[in-house]
Amino acid sequence: MKHVSKRSGCFLSVCLLAFFLFGVTGCAKEKPLVFDYASQPEEFVVKLKPNQPYTIVKRNETFPFCLTLKKSLSGESGKSHLIWNKIDRETGMLRAHNRVPYLIHANGKDYLYIYGDEYGDLNFIELGEKYVVRSDNTMLHFYEEPKDPKNLPVRIGIHVLGPASAEIRCHIGKLGAPEPNDSEGYRYCSRKDTKQKFITMKDCKVLLFASKDAKEEECTEVILPAGSVFTRLRCSGREDTDLLLEDGRVFRVKERYLFSEPHAVMNVTDLAGTRFEYKPY
Repeated sequence: MKHVSKRSGCFLSVCLLAFFLFGVTGCAKEKPLVFDYASQPEEFVVKLKPNQPYTIVKRNETFPFCLTLKKSLSGESGKSHLIWNKIDRETGMLRAHNRVPYLIHANGKDYLYIYGDEYGDLNFIELGEKYVVRSDNTMLHFYEEPKDPKNLPVRIGIHVLGPASAEIRCHIGKLGAPEPNDSEGYRYCSRKDTKQKFITMKDCKVLLFASKDAKEEECTEVILPAGSVFTRLRCSGREDTDLLLEDGRVFRVKERYLFSEPHAVMNVTDLAGTRFEYKPY
C-alpha cells in the first residue's frame, strides 16, 4: 500500500511539474505562426493572439515574437512575458489574462499595445531590437476595432455636469503614446451621455448660441428661465460646459472639477458666478 502511495505521489509531482512548465511558458504549447510585414500596408495595426508564438518576417530579418499573459494565483494581478527579437522581458501586469496584444508599425518603428477592454487597461510599449525603449500605461477604451495608426478610435473621460465620455481619434505619438489628432476644440459627449434630460430649477445668466455650429463671437448673454429642458453636449479645454436645449440652441455655463473621492464633485456656475441648479427631467 505504501509502495502504491509513493508511486502516486511521484506521478502527481510529475504532473504538477509539467503543468508548471507548460502553464508558465504558455507559448511552448503552440506551433509558431508566420507574420510577414510584406503582407501589410506600410503602417498597420494588427490584433494578435496572446500566448501564441509567432515568427516575424521583417524585410531581411526573421525573429521570434510571443506575448504570454497569465493570471497570478491571487487577486487580479498577473504577469506578461514578452519575447521580441533579442528582448526577453517579464513584468507584473494588472488583469494581464484579460488583455490582447496589438502589433503596430508606425513612424518607421514597432509598438505593442497590450489592451484590456473591460477596464480600459492599456500598456503601450516601443520595441527596439535588443531592449524595450519605453513602456507606459493609461486608461482608455477603443470604441471600435483599431485599424489605422493615424486614426485610432479612442474613448476618453471628460466632464460635462460630472463624469462623461467623448469619442475622439488619435495617432501614435511620441514613444508610442496615443495622442489626439485635434489637440484643441470641443470634446462632444458620446451618445449614451446625451440621452438623459435635465431641467433648470431657477433662472440663470448664460451665454446662448443659436446652434451648436454657431461661432464664439455670435453668442449673446441672456437670462435662461427656470424650467428649461436640456441635455449634455460638450466641453472645451477650458472651464466651458455647453448644454443643448430642446429647440437646438446651446447655452454655456462654467464647470470646475474639484475632486473625485468618494464621488465626483463639480462646481457648476452661471456667468454671474451663481450656482447652476438643475435636476433630472
